Amino acid sequence: MLAGAVELDTVGFGVFVKAVGRKDDGLTEVLRLVDVVGRQGSRINRSVVAAMVIDGMCREGRIEGAWRALEELRLRGWKPDFVAYRIVAEEFRVAGRVEEEGSILKQKRKLGVAPRKAEYRECVLELVSNRLVTEAKEMAEAVVLGDFPIDDDVLNVLVGSVSDIDVDGAAMFCKFMMGKGRFPSTEVLVNLCENLCRSNKGDEMWEIFRVLLGKGYCKNARDYHLVVSFLGKAGKVREAYDVLKEVKRKRLEPDISSYNALMEALCRNDLLRPAKKLWDEMFTSGCCPNLHTYNILITKFTEMGESQEVQQLFDHMFQKGVAPDCATYTSFITMLCQENKYEQALEIFKKSLTQDAEVASSVLSMFILALCNQGTNDVWLLLSLLFFRSRKNCFFYISFEQFLWHNMLQVISKQH
Repeated sequence: MLAGAVELDTVGFGVFVKAVGRKDDGLTEVLRLVDVVGRQGSRINRSVVAAMVIDGMCREGRIEGAWRALEELRLRGWKPDFVAYRIVAEEFRVAGRVEEEGSILKQKRKLGVAPRKAEYRECVLELVSNRLVTEAKEMAEAVVLGDFPIDDDVLNVLVGSVSDIDVDGAAMFCKFMMGKGRFPSTEVLVNLCENLCRSNKGDEMWEIFRVLLGKGYCKNARDYHLVVSFLGKAGKVREAYDVLKEVKRKRLEPDISSYNALMEALCRNDLLRPAKKLWDEMFTSGCCPNLHTYNILITKFTEMGESQEVQQLFDHMFQKGVAPDCATYTSFITMLCQENKYEQALEIFKKSLTQDAEVASSVLSMFILALCNQGTNDVWLLLSLLFFRSRKNCFFYISFEQFLWHNMLQVISKQH
């Protein structure tokens, strides 16, 4: 490319010479390359490329070489800007070499040029669009950590793209953005929170949310729901509950989705007493549970073997006009079978049959499987009972008969 007529651009050449400069003897080759490109009169942004080279060398711990590169590049017309000088000065500061840091800062004031926001913006966005996210992150870190100006939309792009590869880096960009009194978009914030949850960084998430809440990010119940749901997902149940109380104080009336998110978190962490308290608070606030609310609690209580609690919730559903689904029935019936309460399980099954034949057909499969786990004799007894009592329902009879013939040999072979 250097020998031919192909014109190089800032991103392509910058990424290449940065990689070259990171090698042990890379500076000599970098200087040769910039000499060749410089003679071609290309429209490459030389200050940005210089910053990329300097950054790469410092990331490899060769700060003396980076200091030398500042002068060599300046003499060749690739004038380093304040970003480049700041990178080297910061490395000497971290190394405790105060004298060298001071010398570089003097050179920066005397020899450096002010960075152009538009040029770094263009470079970062192009790096991201070319899926060079690590390179974009490293360049943006140099800008942000030096407190140089950067546009909101660039920060949004960085938080969204960097969180997939380096969630700590993305959180840093987000905090920088918030420190300037600006907020990430909802889509970007959701993506960041998803990655923080996957990385088990609930404390980091709460730190971000605390800043957002303090700066008035949440304007409505939907915004608060986002905060509550992700805090619950990260296991920060106390913090999620505090946010929910703030919603009530502002009289925004949290919807059922916020209660469900917190309820799910409480049950996941075996906090059943607070879950029951939250259940009572829902009704006090005038918020009615939906199917998901009931299923969260029923699933947890069946897991704990609390059949009385499950029965009360199950009855409560019918009183409130909430129709159980297949998951509700199978959770309850499976628990009853494990407790050898077959007649009670049958009564629950009959409710599904009365409610919806298709739901009953799905529940039947799980019912038989639960019975199989309890022993062959009980299975045959209850299969007979189910078969003869259900013939009056044609749809159920056919589905039952098909299931019976298809699975009975497998049932018998499992038991023997």
